Amino acid sequence: MSTYNPFLRLKLLSPRNRNFMEAFSLAIAFLVIFFTLSFFAFRNASNVDTNLPPGGSGWPIVGETLDFVINPEKFISDRMKKHSPDIFRTNFFGEKIVIICGPNGHRFLFSNEDKHFKPYLPKGIQKLFLFSSPKTYKGYGNSDVKLLRSPGFLKPEALVNYVAGMDSIIQKQLKTHLEGKAEVKIYPFSRSITLTLACRFFLGIENPERVVKLLGPFDEVTHGMHSFPFNIPGTPYYYALKAAKVIRKELVDVIAERKARLTLGAPIHDVCTTMIVGGTMSVEEITDRMLGFLVAGYATVATTITFFMKFVGERPDIYHKILSGN
Repeated sequence: MSTYNPFLRLKLLSPRNRNFMEAFSLAIAFLVIFFTLSFFAFRNASNVDTNLPPGGSGWPIVGETLDFVINPEKFISDRMKKHSPDIFRTNFFGEKIVIICGPNGHRFLFSNEDKHFKPYLPKGIQKLFLFSSPKTYKGYGNSDVKLLRSPGFLKPEALVNYVAGMDSIIQKQLKTHLEGKAEVKIYPFSRSITLTLACRFFLGIENPERVVKLLGPFDEVTHGMHSFPFNIPGTPYYYALKAAKVIRKELVDVIAERKARLTLGAPIHDVCTTMIVGGTMSVEEITDRMLGFLVAGYATVATTITFFMKFVGERPDIYHKILSGN
């Protein structure tokens, strides 16, 4: 009398059939997870407070990120027409976001910054920029702003004191990157000059070789902060996290050097030293803020310089007017 043995049948399956069954089972598992996440996401979306602005949350986890990345202008204009020309809500990288449009909205935002709004970083950005745990992050307070403004580093009249130093750095960079070359790549040049100036006046770093070592890590962080925050080997965000650790280590070393110089009576000529003298921040907090300052002014300024050079190069008439000073 024979009996049915399912395990024996599994052993008799060919390798090709086994691979098919494994792939099929994996696909079913992914579908179950996807629909489960979708169910909870849409159920939560239907229970939100009715006082929230109109809008949608898109797909689970990714939200409406893909639509925004593919065509930002179309994304904004379509939702202004569909939801509201003044304000709408969306979801980027799993973070609920409200987008305020138009001059009236911007005026309301900046005139009520300390009343109705507080600085906030998405969780993915917090992991990049914060030395301490993101759970303890409380944003940048008024005390931080007052500390930076107190010595006058960010005031227009104070910039006069740095013009000579900036001019000297720019002249050296021009000779290094442009002199005697028939073809020049502007973006690498603008990256170098931007980071050199930032390191000089924010951190007091004057060694150009030290700055060059930071260019690669800053590129990784800039690229990763605009990608999906998946800490998986091989992803831009993964490399950005590793690069941020390299930059933080360098910043900690700089802070230690500045403290040592202060004990010898060195003058205060940079923002980092000012934060140390303030005495209200730990080394980790100073590191977080300096990393944020440097990254915020790195790619944005470098990109602006690059496009300026591009458009001026395409318009000889404007180039000659700039050259003549008219």
